[in-house]
Order: sequence, then structure tokens, then C-alpha cells
Amino acid sequence: MPTITDGHNDALSRFADDLLDEQQSLSAAGRFAQTHQTNSVPAEAKYYRDLLPLTAPPAGQQYAFEVDLEICSGCKTCVAACHSLNALEETELWRNVGQLIGGTSESPFLQHVTTACHHCIEPACLVGCPAEAYEKDLSTGIVQHLSDQCIGCQYCTLKCPYDVPVYSKSKGIVRKCDMCHQRLEVGEAPACVQGCPNQAIRIRLVDKQTLLDESEATQFLPAAPEPGYTVPTTIYKSSRPLPRNALPADYFSVQRAHAHLPLVFMLVFTQMSVGAFLVEQVMYSYFSLFRENIATSVRPLHLSAVLVLGLLGIGASVFHLGRPMYAFRALLGLRTSWLSREILAFGIFAAFSVAYVVCAFVDFFPPSFSKNWEAGLGVAASATGIVAIFCSVMIYVDTRRPCWSLSLTAAKFSLTALILGIPISLLILLVGAATSNEVTVHFVMRQYGWTLCHILLFAVLAKFCLEGGILMYLKTRQYTPQKRSALLMVGPLGIVALRRFFFGIVGGIIMPLLLATEGNFSDAYHPLFVGLMTLLMLGLLTVGELHERHLFFATSVSTRMPGAFTT
Repeated sequence: MPTITDGHNDALSRFADDLLDEQQSLSAAGRFAQTHQTNSVPAEAKYYRDLLPLTAPPAGQQYAFEVDLEICSGCKTCVAACHSLNALEETELWRNVGQLIGGTSESPFLQHVTTACHHCIEPACLVGCPAEAYEKDLSTGIVQHLSDQCIGCQYCTLKCPYDVPVYSKSKGIVRKCDMCHQRLEVGEAPACVQGCPNQAIRIRLVDKQTLLDESEATQFLPAAPEPGYTVPTTIYKSSRPLPRNALPADYFSVQRAHAHLPLVFMLVFTQMSVGAFLVEQVMYSYFSLFRENIATSVRPLHLSAVLVLGLLGIGASVFHLGRPMYAFRALLGLRTSWLSREILAFGIFAAFSVAYVVCAFVDFFPPSFSKNWEAGLGVAASATGIVAIFCSVMIYVDTRRPCWSLSLTAAKFSLTALILGIPISLLILLVGAATSNEVTVHFVMRQYGWTLCHILLFAVLAKFCLEGGILMYLKTRQYTPQKRSALLMVGPLGIVALRRFFFGIVGGIIMPLLLATEGNFSDAYHPLFVGLMTLLMLGLLTVGELHERHLFFATSVSTRMPGAFTT
């Protein structure tokens, strides 16, 4: 016979079952209230319980951000949380919020997109860093920046297609998101994850091989960089398909890139130096009249001037470093970084050039000994100079920016070396002739100047064709990076472009023609006129090439993650 106690126990059992059933069907707000009602867990425990993986990444997997586009409201709480927790500078941001827009006038579309470092499978910042200031954690997959190792060269800001590394001028280094790895190690969520009021950002485990397999066929986000380059791990999910015409809100804005002025001077002067070495080598090796009549008095002066230009260019690059006292670390990345290879190549070029100049001045060695050494050192200096320029080309080609293609960049850098190497060689020849009793300025211009001026003329015309070719993209309908570069050249940077072509036309076309034809209107070249014209030509061409290299950097537009409307 059932007792009262049994009935009471049955009622308690049914009540407990009802509570359990109710708990399974609680809303997010109900679960939040129930979890924190007893104060049995830390105040923010819901974040590392609901928004983090339960276990550390197993072999073949890594941590990754997951963004639910449907619930991201664009409130930028994630930006504020990241900024506050990491004590960033006022204008320094490791996370940004952009927008995708599209749809039709009847059904417009607007989607907020939060972005940060994607902790790529094959991070370009890590590969390109000359100081090995990046490392990818083998267990978590997080790409970390080592601030104490950084020299502030900013090459990673060019290599990363997502504009993730941010340069801090006050600290002289770059910094970036590290997924708050210290918090993850103790089970806490990153600041952006924990700060988001809508739980739009989570940390998930992703399979590396799957991402590699999908990278060639998957579009990351509309108009964003192709994922096949670095294989980003961030997952953007949405149950509703994006409109076919969805584009970043700042897609049609045109913004100039950083000009990197120390690199402008470095590239121009080092290429001028290499070009002058090459011109001197060709003339000394293949023109017997030069070798027999002029070389003895001119070569030491020529080589010394060219060496000084090269050293000035190499020295200018130091001013681009945020921490120049640690410049020696730039050779650590020789295995992967073209910047490290360029630094080594120019160092070897400088060493051979110094030895070459010393050998040209030395006259107490036996003639056969001195000539053999001069010939060998001259070839070595020229060869290493060519290799150094090739490394300079590859530094920018390796960023995969459309405006820095291999053929275009190699042609520009080579022509700069030729355009600046010719007038400085001609100027030194004229100085040697003016101070020599054996040859005259008229002889130099007839034998060498006429030919050099015509080569210079054709080189300048070829370079103008390369630089002006970008303007053809103004006719295209799509807003490609090349079209944005062209818009910069006729818009915000129009004055710079006009000055560049003005100096180039006057110094590289009009003045070479005047020099080449001046002898036709008189019985002899006037030494003072020819000397001043050549000096002015060199100055104008140098200024013109500095403007061209400024445009080279400032118009280097590339695809990027979605941004917001700009005014």
C-alpha cells in the first residue's frame, strides 16, 4: 500500500524532471541568469564556456576566429575591448569594423564585418620579416610578433595583404593581434570575443589541411585579397547568401599609400651607383680610346664619386628603421626574406666597390698585378650590384601587389640605373677631359657623349611608356588596383606626377638632344656649356627619378579587407 512518503518522493521526482526539462529549453538570457545566480563561477565564465573550444588544438588543427555576420551589429565594442586590454596607442587598432553594401534600391543590403589578424596557415609577415620577429606557435597556430626582435623596417606592412601589422612610430616597431594568447592559455577568451555583446566572435578549431585544400577555390570575402596567398583561418559564416553585387563600403575610395621616403632615396641612389659602375665597366672594357687616353686620370674620380653615391643610398635606408641600432638583425632572415638578401647583396657590393676604388688609386703595385686585380674587382662590383638590384626588385614583387609585377618593377629599376648612370659617367668624363692635357671636351663628346646622350634619350622614353601605361586603366570599368593607382596619378598625386614628367622631359629628352646636336652648330663643343648642361641634366634626372620612386610607393594600391565609408 503506497504511503504518504512515497507520494512525496514521486512529486519531488516529477518536479526535478520538470526543472531539468525547463533548463534544457532556457533562452540565452535565462541560462545567463541561472548560471550566475549562485555565484558558483567567475563573472565572465560564460565566455570561455560557450565561445571557446573545450580542448586545445590536436595535431593538424589550430585556433581561429569565427565571425557570425548575421549578428554582428557593427557596434565596435570588440575594437574598444582590444584597444583597452592591450593598452594600444590612440590611433593604433588591431581590430577594425568595415561594411559590405549591395542589394537593390528596393532591397538594400548592409553587413558589418569585424576583422583582425587571420593567423594564416602561411603568414606572409613571418616569411618576409628580415629579423625573424614573427613566429607561428606550432601547437595553437597563433602568429605572434616578437617586439624585442623587431627592427621597425615595416616590410611586414607591405607583405601582409590584410593590413594587419601596425607601425608604432613612438616605439619604433610594428605590433599586431596575437589572439590574446596569454588569456587562451588559462581558459579565458580574447578581449574582442569577451567584449562582443552579441557573441558574434568566437574561437574555433580549424583543420589546416582543409583550409589549404579550400583556399584555391574559396573567396574569403567580396573584393578581399585572394586566400590562396597566405591561407587565412578566420571563418565568416552566414545562413543568408551575400548579394552578388556586395562590395566593401570603401571600395570606390582612392587612398594614397605610404611613400616611405628613406626607401625612395635608398633605391634611387643605389641604382644610380650601380648604373654608373656598369657604364664605366662597359666603356673601360670595350672602348680602347677610353682605356688608353682617359681612364688613367678619370677612373679614380669616377669610381670615388660612384662609391659615395652608393654608400649614401645604403645609409639612407637606415633612416627607415624604427630601431636602427638593431639593424644587424636584418640578416637573420636570409633563408626566406628578400629584404635580408638585398641587405647582404648591397653589403657585398659596397665591399667590392671600396676595394675597386682603392685598387684604382694604388700605383705602387706592379702593373700586371694591379691590372688583374682591378679587372676582377670591377667585374665583382658590377655583378654584385646587379644582384642587389634584382633583390630590390624581388622585395616588392614578393608582396604580390598588382602594381609591382616582376616585369614592370624590374624594367623600372633597371632603367633608373641606366638613366642616372649615363649622365654621371659623362660628367666625370668631361671633368677628366677639362683637367687633362691629352684629350679635350670636344673629343669626349664626339667619341662618347653623342652615343651616351642618344642611349639616355631612348631609355627615358621607354621609362615614360612604362609609367604612363598605368593611365590606360582609367578606361576600364572595374575598380582594379591598377585603376585606383591611375586615379591617384591624375587626382591627389597629380602635381607629383606632373613634376616627375616635367623633370624627366627636360632632363632626359630636351637636354640630351641639345648636347648631342650642339656640335653641329659650332666647330667645337664649348667646355663650360657642355659641363653645365650635363650637371643640370644629372640634377633634373635625379629629381625626376625621386618623384617617380615616390609615386612607385604612394600609388601601390592593393586589395584589402572591407572598410567603412570614408569622407
